[in-house]
Amino acid sequence: MIIWITGLPGSGKTTLARKLKSILEQKISNNIVLLDGDNIRSILPYEISYSNEDRIKLALFYSELALLIERSNCIVVCSFVALFNNVQEHTRLTANDYFEIFLDPSLDELVKKNKKGLYSEKSEYMLNQFNKHEFPLNPELRLNTIVNGVYQDHLSEIKHKLFRRLKLSD
Repeated sequence: MIIWITGLPGSGKTTLARKLKSILEQKISNNIVLLDGDNIRSILPYEISYSNEDRIKLALFYSELALLIERSNCIVVCSFVALFNNVQEHTRLTANDYFEIFLDPSLDELVKKNKKGLYSEKSEYMLNQFNKHEFPLNPELRLNTIVNGVYQDHLSEIKHKLFRRLKLSD
C-alpha cells in the first residue's frame, strides 16, 4: 500500500507522515517506509530546480520510488507537495493499494504560519510556483489541518479509514 500525503508547504505533511509511520509500526510491522520530499531532494546526486518541468520530473521520481518500495511488500508513507494530478493518478492506477490524504488548510492559515517565508507576497514560491499546483481531485481524505494557527489532530479519523482499508481493528 502507498499512503500518499500531499498538500501545500507548511500544511503538516511530514508531521502526519511520521505519526502514521509510528502507528503502523506499532500495529502491524516494521515494513513501513517513510518517503519525505525534503529528505529525498537533499540526497539527489543532481540539482533539481523549482521549475515546473523539474517539479513534475521529481514528482514522477517520487511515484516510481514509492511503487518500487511497495513491490518489496512494504507499506510506503509518502509526504510530498507533488501536486500534479497525472502523477497521483499514475500512482493510484499502478499501486497495489493507494490511499491519498490531502491536507488542505486555508491559504490565510498558511500565511499566518509561514515558517519558511514561502507565503510572502514577493517570495519566489508565490510569484512562480503557487498557481501551478493541481489539487487532488478524489482523495480518500481531505483535511483542514490548521485552524486559527493550531494544527488539528485528525489521527482518529485517518486511523479509522486507513485501518478499515487495511482490515485492521482500531
